[in-house]
This record gives sequence, C-alpha cells and structure tokens, in this order.
Amino acid sequence: MVSESLTNQNLDRHLHDYDSFGDETPFISLATGAVERNTITQQNFAYSAIDTALSFATENWTKPGALFFCWVVTSNSPAVELSNVAEAVRDLNIYQRWSPYQLEGELTAKVHIPSNQIERVEWWNPSHGHWHPEHTWANPKYIQPEVLSNIRDLF
Repeated sequence: MVSESLTNQNLDRHLHDYDSFGDETPFISLATGAVERNTITQQNFAYSAIDTALSFATENWTKPGALFFCWVVTSNSPAVELSNVAEAVRDLNIYQRWSPYQLEGELTAKVHIPSNQIERVEWWNPSHGHWHPEHTWANPKYIQPEVLSNIRDLF
C-alpha cells in the first residue's frame, strides 16, 4: 500500500539512493529552482527550475523528455505521511540535513498529483533544438492555485 511507503527512510532513499530505489519510490521529484549563496564573494547564484528539470528529463540533452508544469501543496513542516502534501526537501528551514543535491531546488511530491493541478506538458527533443519545446499540450481542466490563497484584494 502506498501510504505505508510514505516514510522518512523511503524519502531519504528517494533523495540519496535513487539509482537503486527509483523503480519502487512512492515519491515524485519536482524542480523549483535554487539559490546558491557564496559568502566569500557575497553573491547569490540562481539556478532555474526549468533548466534543472530539462537536464533531468533529457538526461543532459541526450534523449527526448517531458516537462510537466504543475503546482502542489506544501507545508512549513515535514509531512511525509500526508499523501496530498509535498515535501520542501531543499528548504533548509524545514529539512536541515546536508545533501549533495541541495542546489537542485527540489520539492518531493507523493505518487499522485491531481490532473487539474497540471497546467501543461512540454515535449523537448534535443534534435529539435534547445530553445523551444517540440510540442506543448495545455490542460483545459487546469485550476489555478490562487483558489487556495488567503490573500485578499486591497481596497
């Protein structure tokens, strides 16, 4: 059962031992971008979520791959057992363990992302070029995440 697989140990295996656990993982990695801080030069370097996702999806531009543009609900605390809440595993305020993959800017969702949270899918083919997707499919049933916002209009 999937809910029994949502454990801290399996999350750690997904993050740090994907080569041997990837076929069994109950998690899905989502790219969100990251910022690297260089304290010596006092500069920040931003890593794009799209660049990171494209690198993974196309195995560094060696084969075609798909990007799914979506949103997920996250928490300000670890919520591994909750299947409808994604983990902000690269947020150092939430997950403080050191990881060599910190700059991948990852959210880790659970097995299922509802289809109405997926805005579009892009198919990228290295033989087609690196600047635009070969195909894009928009989801007509997509719902904007603003329906969950508690921000009210100002007057």
